[in-house]
Amino acid sequence: MKKILIINPFGVGDVLFTTPVISALKKKFPDSFIGYLCQKQTVAILENHPLVDKLFIYTRGDLKQIKKKSYWAYIKMLLKGINKIQSERFDLAIDLSMVSQYSFLLWLLGVKQRFGFDYKRRGIFLTNKLRVNGFGGKHVIEYYFDLLKLLKVREMSKKLKFYTALKDRQYVDNFLAKNNVRKFDILIGIAPFGGASWGKDARSKQWPDERFAGIMRGLLRDYACKIVIFGTNKNVDDCAIFKDVLKSENVVNAIGKTSLGQLAAMIGKCSLFISNDSGPMHIACAKEVDTISIFGPVDENVYGPVGQSARHEIIKANIECRPCYKNFKKPDCSNIACLDEISEGMVLDVIRKIMKTKEKKG
Repeated sequence: MKKILIINPFGVGDVLFTTPVISALKKKFPDSFIGYLCQKQTVAILENHPLVDKLFIYTRGDLKQIKKKSYWAYIKMLLKGINKIQSERFDLAIDLSMVSQYSFLLWLLGVKQRFGFDYKRRGIFLTNKLRVNGFGGKHVIEYYFDLLKLLKVREMSKKLKFYTALKDRQYVDNFLAKNNVRKFDILIGIAPFGGASWGKDARSKQWPDERFAGIMRGLLRDYACKIVIFGTNKNVDDCAIFKDVLKSENVVNAIGKTSLGQLAAMIGKCSLFISNDSGPMHIACAKEVDTISIFGPVDENVYGPVGQSARHEIIKANIECRPCYKNFKKPDCSNIACLDEISEGMVLDVIRKIMKTKEKKG
């Protein structure tokens, strides 16, 4: 295989789950050229990856906006993107989109081998496919590896990778220094938001803000640590509940102050990262940071943290109806009991256990 194209138009966690795929393909085909088609929100995960030779950026939302303003501008941009892919003359494509549009385009462009998942019989233009009704029973990465086995790729590691740019690492060093975080400080990351891929239903994946605030108070009370709280620009107006803890000189407010690359670089500085089931949690796994993740509707066995299990604690409620997110279908639940059942005390107990282990290790 001289030229390979990977297609994944989804979010942060989904793209990070494909980084083992990149490594496995390069190991099997060491002289190959690897291209990757992704949306612009995930470019930072791949643009510094040493095994990715070229990125192709496609964002459906942007194209929709262009189409509303000018149909001809939309066609022009679409054709420009197609021409870029065509010019590389790919031999093989790994299409993880689960829709037929990409494999149809690959067929038109003459890509001879087109591997992917046949979900809802959308794999009509794939040459090699695995039938799936959704993901369940095993981790997403296992499904990706099953697909690679069709290529006789056998040696696979689950290790996630996120290579950060020097400029992002420098930004983080300066940002933390300005906020009086020293190199020997114990830095704990808190990400109370997340779930952007669920759009308007993101709150269905988020543990209540006031309980995250309670966790921060407990950390400040019990440990000599610094806390950095993460979020995007969209979360700036949601942080009123954190107003009192943000007054502490030991709390750094990074909400809306980092790009994705800077976020990854800052998470990499943390000793512990506490979050909802979210993209930032998977970034922490990629940066080999210990995590505590709070899972509600989603099955942790399918979308959970990747890495040494001893480094990643999962907190969930033991109720019959969870996990209710199955086969890519979101729950219709107005009262998220699976999250409400998780108390501050449950999380603080896990924190104490982790901190004791860290103290013993010195």
